Amino acid sequence: MFVLKPKQLNWAMFFLLGLGYFSVMSHLEINYFLKNLIAIAPIQVAAIIYVTYRRWNCQLPMEELKTPNQQSSDPPPNL
Repeated sequence: MFVLKPKQLNWAMFFLLGLGYFSVMSHLEINYFLKNLIAIAPIQVAAIIYVTYRRWNCQLPMEELKTPNQQSSDPPPNL
């Protein structure tokens, strides 16, 4: 029996959403330049959200946070 995993279900949902969005965009009667800008906007927004999420969740190891003149007994700096 074929069972969909959550990751596969997400990919299918995003594929159908993207297919519908670009289908609607191709049938709009607007300026060609604006149509290109509007069609690429969701991809740019998703990329900005992804990069921001990855940057906020990135944590450096404690060795990289210490300056060369700090000794190992000093507490780590407050960020």
